[in-house]
Amino acid sequence: MTAQKLVLIKPEVAFPVKKQGYAGDVGIPLGLLYLANYVRAYNGVDVSIADHRLNRVLGKPIITAEDVRNADIVGVGACTSESPGMLSILRQAKTLGKTTIAGGLYPTFNAEEVLRTGFVDYVVHGEGEAGLSKLIKALNGEMKLEEIKGISFVKDGRIVRNLEKDLIKDLNSIPLPAYDLVPMEEYAKFSPASIYAARGCPMACEFCTLNELWEYKYRKRSFENVLQELQLFKEAGFKRVHFKDETITLNRKWCAELFKEIESANLGMSYKVKSRINGLDEPLLQQMMRAGVDTIHSGIESISQRTLDGMSKQVNVKSILDSFELMLSNGCQVNPVYMFSWMGEKPEDLEANSLFIQEMGQRKGVITYVSFITPHPGSNLVNKLGKDLRILSTDYARYTHKQPVAVPYSLGDDGIRLMVDHYHRIGEVCDMQDVNPRIDPVYLEEISPSNETWKDREVLGELAYS
Repeated sequence: MTAQKLVLIKPEVAFPVKKQGYAGDVGIPLGLLYLANYVRAYNGVDVSIADHRLNRVLGKPIITAEDVRNADIVGVGACTSESPGMLSILRQAKTLGKTTIAGGLYPTFNAEEVLRTGFVDYVVHGEGEAGLSKLIKALNGEMKLEEIKGISFVKDGRIVRNLEKDLIKDLNSIPLPAYDLVPMEEYAKFSPASIYAARGCPMACEFCTLNELWEYKYRKRSFENVLQELQLFKEAGFKRVHFKDETITLNRKWCAELFKEIESANLGMSYKVKSRINGLDEPLLQQMMRAGVDTIHSGIESISQRTLDGMSKQVNVKSILDSFELMLSNGCQVNPVYMFSWMGEKPEDLEANSLFIQEMGQRKGVITYVSFITPHPGSNLVNKLGKDLRILSTDYARYTHKQPVAVPYSLGDDGIRLMVDHYHRIGEVCDMQDVNPRIDPVYLEEISPSNETWKDREVLGELAYS
């Protein structure tokens, strides 16, 4: 088979946190653009991008058949909440006779389930550039499928999962994302630009799926490589950039040098970054702010030390409080993220956490996010701790972290109401309902213990984790 035309598609989500608007659910499909330029450079493939989210917000029709008509290969990447949209696209592509490929977090952790649908031909696990490139070579008869690390496929009716991939050691060898394939000026209307200065995270927080995806390894780009991409954003009209690194301050010396280079470049943009709450000191913070950083996004999760220890966060409550004061006293916005509710938490833990969030969230410069525990199927959290959770919904489109889909047994039969009541109160008290939208009352009724399917749902949850 000779396959020379590839289309990569970004699916819609059924329950977006924000339907549109600046910093909403519409944003540059960065992962797809990395894949596109890699296979274009190393395989000579003709690539196109279809972003169903952008099309929707621009009022354009979503027609999968039109997107895939001239393609030989259709690839879709998806996290859990995107997986229903991904499967719908690939089902349609398969009926049109296309070769279909799935990648991203959900297919990586659930390759067998995805392949058993019958309309997905291949799954590329984790970091996708090298795996997809080699898969295209195999489809062109240039190598054998069995030689490609990090892919799964069906052969003679059985699932074949090849050895896991080797991560690309030199990130500078990866071409910059294919920004020429998408209307960058349109994205600039709805969202900041996104960039990774490094990939991966070596920390072992129990709830995190991204450290699994990146195999707990950490690799950095050169400063010149990062600045080249930032310059492209400036030329495209972006005024703001979000660094998507899981914790950009992991290596403080490197981080300080990076933002010193950004300061010297004087690009005239502002930046939001992600950092572990105990990853900052004052000289580093001040250097970052001189370069244009105005917001630090940090996973707090809980103010309970018992909960933090259970999550393997490797932080203590004092460091959380000290870091809040460090950032706020220097005039930097803090974007803390908290999680409701961890296994083993009691109603009194939830109450204490909620009161702290409300108190801190009313301070000037604090942008409060609250998420719900989300047991992504196939993840370590599910495999190790899933037995301690009651599953409320197996509609994966709801697995956005902003809807309750599971509740720990430790909160009791009233756990759902407690979680949702505290969540709603925080949104109101902190005036942060735009980023903590109220839960749909119809959905709340569906997952209520008074619903007649409650006990069946509990059994379904147990089966899901067996």
